[in-house]
Amino acid sequence: MNKTIIINIHGIVFHIEEDAYEVLKTYMTAVKRHFAYSPDSEEIVTDIENRLAEMFSERLEQDHKQVIILSDVMFVTDRMGNVNDFNIDDDQPVRLMDSTYKAEKKLFRDTEDRVISGVSAGIGHYFGIEPKWIRLLAIITLFMGIGIPIYIVLWLVIPKAVTRTDKMAMKGEPINIQNFKKNFDEEIDGLKTGLKNAHREAKPAIDQLGKFIGNAGMIIVKIIGALIIFSGVMGLFALIIGLIVFLGYWNSNELNAFPFNIVNPAYKSILTLSAFVLIFIPLAALVVFAIKVIFARVEISKTVYFGMLILWLGGLGIGIYHVSKVGSEFNEEARFTITSSIKPSGVFFLKMNPSQYLTKEDSLDYNINPNDFKGRIIINSRRGNFNLPRNVSLKIVKADVLIPVLIQEYSAKGPDFETALANARQAKYRFIQTDSLILLDGNTYVKNGELWRDQRVHLTLKIPENTKVYIEGTLNRYLEDYSLWECQPENAKPDFLSEWIMTSNGLKCKNDSLYNKNRDIAEPTDNY
Repeated sequence: MNKTIIINIHGIVFHIEEDAYEVLKTYMTAVKRHFAYSPDSEEIVTDIENRLAEMFSERLEQDHKQVIILSDVMFVTDRMGNVNDFNIDDDQPVRLMDSTYKAEKKLFRDTEDRVISGVSAGIGHYFGIEPKWIRLLAIITLFMGIGIPIYIVLWLVIPKAVTRTDKMAMKGEPINIQNFKKNFDEEIDGLKTGLKNAHREAKPAIDQLGKFIGNAGMIIVKIIGALIIFSGVMGLFALIIGLIVFLGYWNSNELNAFPFNIVNPAYKSILTLSAFVLIFIPLAALVVFAIKVIFARVEISKTVYFGMLILWLGGLGIGIYHVSKVGSEFNEEARFTITSSIKPSGVFFLKMNPSQYLTKEDSLDYNINPNDFKGRIIINSRRGNFNLPRNVSLKIVKADVLIPVLIQEYSAKGPDFETALANARQAKYRFIQTDSLILLDGNTYVKNGELWRDQRVHLTLKIPENTKVYIEGTLNRYLEDYSLWECQPENAKPDFLSEWIMTSNGLKCKNDSLYNKNRDIAEPTDNY
């Protein structure tokens, strides 16, 4: 009795007798050696092993046995063919396989010759009919109303030819080593031919696409260039008109407000011209470049470009010099204080003064007759000094005495301390007290024509302990160390009066519950 060995062929376990295993091993060694130098030897050998496993399974099932014997190996290898059957010499004919070994044709979907899913091509292979006639029949049944459901059923039922064995069985070719090699060589040749054809067919298309993109690109470039020229010319024209108008208004009262009142009168015209050159030259150069791109024959001399560059650098240098001169006006800072007594009261109401402070110059500017204007005020004006940056701050602290006071600390800057102090002394600030109501202005004031040198006023309101203070919400942006929203309901109006009280530890919200509720949302800016 021969010894039995367990082997694995393409994932399937078989029991095989020892002598049969030796013959099979010799056969597979010869196959692997023969295809060792093929472009894809591993794939060919895998397909052969797969077919051997199928044939052994069929043989065992047919004979109702579980062990492969020598006769089974001889039958299968003879049917698959031997590597000696290959034509080594091209002049020597290849031995044809016996017709009794022709494979049984099977129905598969041919996905390599498909229009939709390969059903028609697969049926054509099975019945030996060209696929075009099957497709014609399918179209006829489609108009009859039964083609779609039949096609879908066939699509689901007929398997797809995936492996090389499936493709040979679909065409009725003998499934042997020769045809495995033949099919593989045909695939490689077809791939090479397809790549060559694709390259040959794609080259004219690529050339045409390149020409189209190039022409379209030129059209787009010219359209963009035309837009640049039009916009640039309009911009240059607007700059010239703006320069003329600006120089005409520069020394008038219309441009004495912030930020124009930062610049010294002696530097106004030169800085205006410098800014004009810095904007005008690059815009003009862009227009010239666009003209050269669109009209290729137009030659622009290098002298023009160099001239533009020199003008621009000159404007930049002059601008930097005079800006630094203006900046030197802010070198030193000076301060002085004025202490004003406040009429004592157990309760104070702090509000923003809505009226504009009118100087003698304002009366002349507005053509105001003091007799006709008596008792009238301008409310919420945004002219003149109201355009200045926020230059007022307010701090409320506990007074050391029983009499409340308001300390006004004025500050300003200048090229030296004496000039800075003079600038600070020119600043004006107004507050009005009527009984317990204190109205605070939102800005400091300087005379018309005076230069802005960061004039500020820092207010310190000192009130005795246990004094109540109702503060209007509009003052929140001026307060230091406190935030009014911590002591007011959500969505409160700007003129809402929040109630505070001066304690030994400083100002505290009178409504403790509301204060604690808001404190949970955000920590206060000071510790009480």
